[in-house]
Amino acid sequence: MFQPRLSSRYTEALLLGIVFAVYFLGVVLAHAGLQVQQNENPMVGLFRAILPVIVFILSFSAIHLVLKFQRLDMEQILLPLMGLLCVVGLVMIYRLQGTGGVWQQMGRGLLPGLVVVAALLIRPAWVEKMRRWAISLSAIGLVLSFGTAFFGVVDETGARLALKLGPLPAIQTSEILKIALIIFLAWYIEREGEAAEGRAQPLGWLRIPSVRYFIPGGLFVGMGVMALVQMSDFGAVMILGTIFIGMLYAGFETRIFSTVALIGFGLAALAAIILLFAWEVPTVIRFRFLAFLDPWSNTMLTIDGEPIGITIAQGPGYQIQQAIYALIAGGLSGTGLGFGSPEYIPLAHSDFIFAAILEEMGAVVGIAVLIVFVIILLRLLRLAAILPKEQAFERLLLTGVGIHLFAQLFIMVGGTINLIPVTGVTIPFLSLGGMAMLINVTEVGLALVLIRRLEVHSP
Repeated sequence: MFQPRLSSRYTEALLLGIVFAVYFLGVVLAHAGLQVQQNENPMVGLFRAILPVIVFILSFSAIHLVLKFQRLDMEQILLPLMGLLCVVGLVMIYRLQGTGGVWQQMGRGLLPGLVVVAALLIRPAWVEKMRRWAISLSAIGLVLSFGTAFFGVVDETGARLALKLGPLPAIQTSEILKIALIIFLAWYIEREGEAAEGRAQPLGWLRIPSVRYFIPGGLFVGMGVMALVQMSDFGAVMILGTIFIGMLYAGFETRIFSTVALIGFGLAALAAIILLFAWEVPTVIRFRFLAFLDPWSNTMLTIDGEPIGITIAQGPGYQIQQAIYALIAGGLSGTGLGFGSPEYIPLAHSDFIFAAILEEMGAVVGIAVLIVFVIILLRLLRLAAILPKEQAFERLLLTGVGIHLFAQLFIMVGGTINLIPVTGVTIPFLSLGGMAMLINVTEVGLALVLIRRLEVHSP
């Protein structure tokens, strides 16, 4: 058992100090680069640029102090790694959007997320209550998603991705739906998983569980997908499916998972055939797929068979072209902060921020960012693996969080370099976004909260 003393957390303090220094130097370099490009004094406006850095340092230092007062010694690199990713994103957002974009990122996502993390650290029993609130949270996620699907704010592509509630800023309800699914599946697999495996019937190598054990999870995912399809948020559909499959794999014995996977693929194929003949693919999705096939194509885009006067290269392919040009221009070391042209990339501050990072910071930094993500994923899965076996809900919760972060990263980085069609998903901790940032920070905070379980069970 831990002793009644403050934890030192020296490693975390040292790494956070490095992160703070990187943020300060990054903002100074970005500010100087922009000023030099405009033939102005680099010192003009520097304090205004550094002010968010001070707020960032105070916020992360506060979380560090909370962890110290909780007398926890384990897992001292997760918070600095998350902070480092946030720093890379904030520096690039400052480069592209100025201090206004930085304050938006911090005010709508990062700072509220850190407040939630601090609250969970102070009141860790709230994580336990998530188990009791699983059905209610799932219902809220579905209701908000259907509300967005029919009453959400319509963006320039015709999609409904955000819901406006009175004077509050518009929120991306698909982010709430994803975390609601993670909580629901963690609760349901813990509750019914053992019974489903115990009563499974053998069929050769496979084992077939009773269908009733998988109706609730399938129903949740089905209803969520219906809402997301109506919203035209197909990136979220991919993430929802990945979370569902990944958590089933983590929660069930391999032979049962294989059976469920085969049934799921069969149902997905049947649904695809039905949609092929009965569903009209939204224009924005069709355009994105054509751009993926050939971003430089001069084929004219059409709507209802009528040309709209824009080619693929001039329309949806332009974004991919600019991202690829940015990757080439950046090379290994990058053009330098403020000396590239990432502003030519549409949505460079959000969907395509990884392309902007590759151009001005170089492939070395881009690869380092991916490595940091991999380390975070491994730390989350390691923590899930070493939690006591009786804490199945918490283990599955962390597994779902890891799958969610990895799916977001893979889908958007893949879209940026044209490995898969662009879907409009943000990259965790990097892209400008309110609700997405809040949810991602909270997810990492859950891991920090669960350190207590390991400290208590340690000899």
